[in-house]
Amino acid sequence: MSSDIDAKIRKLMANMPEAFNPDKAAGVDATIVYNLTGEGGSVWTSRIADGQCTVEEGETVENPTLKITMDAQDYVDMMAGRLDGMQAFMTGKIKVEGDIMLASRLMTFFS
Repeated sequence: MSSDIDAKIRKLMANMPEAFNPDKAAGVDATIVYNLTGEGGSVWTSRIADGQCTVEEGETVENPTLKITMDAQDYVDMMAGRLDGMQAFMTGKIKVEGDIMLASRLMTFFS
């Protein structure tokens, strides 16, 4: 099962740059670390700046603008629309460190 979750996460992360909408993220300069825990978990770093989004595996910065920690399966469910991000945050399924305003806008940057 974990390899299935891992494969889904890898696909989601690989697709992030092409799903990125630079118009929605105008003026944003941020580094986001996704700490995906539990079965199939992994860590990823995304950089949004100058109208571009890049993603790489691992925590590649020491002081990210935003760090999101959540269960890997919950991340997959959220990206598939089966889990509401705000509800997940309010119930403690998502933990956020750093720029909480960026966290609230993050999903709007992607189609």
